[in-house]
Amino acid sequence: MARLLWLFSALVVLLSVGAGTASPHTDVKKRDDNLPARVPYVFPEPGTDPIADHIRERRTNGTLLDLDGALLNAPLIAQAWDQFFGVIRDNNTLPPTMRELFILRVGTLNNAAYEWLQHESPGRSAGLTTEQLLVIRLAPPFLTGMNVTDIMGPDLTAALLYADWMTKSVHVPDEVFNGLRQFLNDTQMVEATATAGGYNLVSRFVEALNVDGKMDVQVPVPT
Repeated sequence: MARLLWLFSALVVLLSVGAGTASPHTDVKKRDDNLPARVPYVFPEPGTDPIADHIRERRTNGTLLDLDGALLNAPLIAQAWDQFFGVIRDNNTLPPTMRELFILRVGTLNNAAYEWLQHESPGRSAGLTTEQLLVIRLAPPFLTGMNVTDIMGPDLTAALLYADWMTKSVHVPDEVFNGLRQFLNDTQMVEATATAGGYNLVSRFVEALNVDGKMDVQVPVPT
């Protein structure tokens, strides 16, 4: 345990010195910085576009995100996206901590700062601790040489490995699948897989289109 904490401390120092991106968790409550993307944002006025209005219903304070503005260049894509991720976020049976772990870990592995910034605060609200967020942010892919079970618990450790294999390898070994399967039923395994896979789509979308100008921003280290 002491060795694990030492490794985390070293990683925090290295990442903070290298990029200067460590930020207080209060900062992540900010939604967008209103920076441009590679496509123009489309923000229809409330009441003028049923697709945009439906998206607003899921958003905090009914405010569209820069992600939404990029998607609304292709309204049918935006509509399908809203339906799919509405189910992922609001209508699945995964433990909320596990759902947010999948999202944040995928954002970390794909260096999608926008995805992390949108979800660190929801992750904390779901019950993830700062120590657990540090594991999600700093642990190497596949947890090589590390045992994080004392911090994450066996279920979230299994989920972390599942996200790593889905994201970095695509092929998930039987032992990794079965490691998570012992905590989830068949429905939840599909939900877990759709969540990790879906947010790989999100991270690739926001990075390729440089949504909110975050393409070259390093994922922050939680404090």
